[in-house]
Amino acid sequence: MKSRRIFFFTLAILLGIAAGLAFGWLVMPPKAPSNAPMQRLRVDYETDLVLMTAEYFQGDPDTLLALNQLAKISPEDPLTLVGNSLTYARQIGYPQTDLLLIENLLTNTDPQLYQEWKQKQGVN
Repeated sequence: MKSRRIFFFTLAILLGIAAGLAFGWLVMPPKAPSNAPMQRLRVDYETDLVLMTAEYFQGDPDTLLALNQLAKISPEDPLTLVGNSLTYARQIGYPQTDLLLIENLLTNTDPQLYQEWKQKQGVN
């Protein structure tokens, strides 16, 4: 009698798990958010994206490409984003090599090219 109760209890648990998985996968599958713009990223994620751009910039110093990538996060002023990210990275203790990469991106962005880029983007 006891083994029969354990059997039905285990069967009920397994059926519950199976029903929950079927409902989650077939009836209501998860969807990626459609209203999550890059401008709403937390500062730590922004800093990581700036670092990734700086790493790419190190290998291919194309200022316009870097500015276009950074404009996805901060369309108005990508260089301020880089400066803020550098400050944040220093505050939370990023490794020196990462700080140098971000600093390199900031210092090696030609100011005249940056102004031309801003004019093309329609940003004053």
